[in-house]
Amino acid sequence: MTAFISKISLKKAVLFTIIFAALYVLINYSAIGVAGLLKITGGANILDFEFGYNYDEAYRILTALGAEGRAFHLTRILPLDFLLPLSYALCFAGWIALFIKHLSFRKWINYSLFVPVLAMLFDWAENIGIIAMLRSYPGFPEWAAYLSSCAGMLKTIFTTISISLIAILLIIFVIKKLRNKSHE
Repeated sequence: MTAFISKISLKKAVLFTIIFAALYVLINYSAIGVAGLLKITGGANILDFEFGYNYDEAYRILTALGAEGRAFHLTRILPLDFLLPLSYALCFAGWIALFIKHLSFRKWINYSLFVPVLAMLFDWAENIGIIAMLRSYPGFPEWAAYLSSCAGMLKTIFTTISISLIAILLIIFVIKKLRNKSHE
């Protein structure tokens, strides 16, 4: 953690943000991402956009995708969905680290860098559950539905916490800069 914080720079944080934004656009709005899937399925979407579901709901969503949609999700979207969490973990951790570096906090705040890492790990766990369901459809194991559902909810929670941390640290940073300017 300390090494990451000491090596972070504005240039690196911006680079991580650009990579994350590019992957986000690719996975959501391109022909090889969700936009392409929606055309194939006539509007049926993926489990990633559900906040919690049970086995029957997962089965209904995967059935709605159809065979072509399930294959597209498995071979096009999911490979990108292992890179996207890595990119947002680096982006979020980069901004958190940059603010920590420029603000005088106690060392325990460094542990906040684990928040985006946990979001990434839960996203990967969600993807593993979805892969298990897609590969064994229609008789996928119940554990896969529950794993992906729980991991997906935790991913969303830790992603939200990461973004909130960045916003809070940004506000503290701006207030500190304004106070320093007013004392000059």
